Amino acid sequence: MNIRHAIAGCSLVLSGGVGADTQQDFNVAYQAYREAMAGGRYAAALAPAAQARELGESLYADDPPRMATLVFNHGFVLGKLKRHDEAYPVLKRARKLMGEAFGKDAKEMLNVGMALLGSAPPGRIRHYMEESLELARMRHDGNGKLMADIKLQGALRLWGRDATSLLQEAAEGYQAAGDTNGYAVAQFWIGKKHFVRRDYRKVLEPLSTVIETLPERHRLALMARAHLVEVHEELGQSDRATEHCLGIGRTRPWTGNDDYKPLFKRPPDYPRGELARNRGGMVLLEFTVDEMGFVREPMVVESKGGKAFHAPALEAAKEFRYAPRFVDGKPVAVQQVRNRIVFVTRP
Repeated sequence: MNIRHAIAGCSLVLSGGVGADTQQDFNVAYQAYREAMAGGRYAAALAPAAQARELGESLYADDPPRMATLVFNHGFVLGKLKRHDEAYPVLKRARKLMGEAFGKDAKEMLNVGMALLGSAPPGRIRHYMEESLELARMRHDGNGKLMADIKLQGALRLWGRDATSLLQEAAEGYQAAGDTNGYAVAQFWIGKKHFVRRDYRKVLEPLSTVIETLPERHRLALMARAHLVEVHEELGQSDRATEHCLGIGRTRPWTGNDDYKPLFKRPPDYPRGELARNRGGMVLLEFTVDEMGFVREPMVVESKGGKAFHAPALEAAKEFRYAPRFVDGKPVAVQQVRNRIVFVTRP
């Protein structure tokens, strides 16, 4: 399930027309808004959405459903652009207008509730989530996929430990509804939340489920593999990390040495003497990445700040993990790979 497209599909559409001096300007703005939204071009939709709303204030002052729609569209686009501080008051007004136009329990209110769920401040997220869930039960017969969408959206905003339970419920809802993509998205975020908390052993099952559920080239499957490289390295399981390095290399197009970045990279030890003197430094390394994604034969090609930084930079590079390059279906070594390590003291 793609939350971005699911929410975008809630954008309401005006019908009919009214006579007004500014009608032509409104028609042009509204058509531009609709065309931009149809292409998922939210940045391009913002100005015409705002203009349509402004013109609508005079055109549809006595038409609550249409005015509510215009305010909602403007707030919705602001939310999609992550301008949440601006979106929230606009969507709150849309909610008030929608309630007046359609009734507080109308199905149209669910569109606004879900948009508010994305832009509300932390203290109001659970309120809008519970409100949206209740409307879904009333107006959509407890539609499992829709309920899962709401729980997923709420969990992504809440982020605390309660969010993991919500994600589990969302995953179960998607699975029951036969939505494998939504199920994988929920599992990814379950794993991601454990990953952020560094609860690495709890990361393994949900992210492995993502890889098993989605096509190997799917963006989330590749992101899950990248996280699992780090997880397995942190757990001292380099062989398992190698499986995912190979999986990423096998499916990701080769773009050359300039874009070649490590999947796993621990910070180097800071030389005590230089740290005590509050001195920084930089070391540019060159090395070979072998067929399994390990660094071989690192050497210093350039540095600043003194030789004290060389040894810790070289030691750190030995633990880097890369996705190997594949040629004709087989992993090959990549020579002359460069990586810059910067040592910066804290104020």
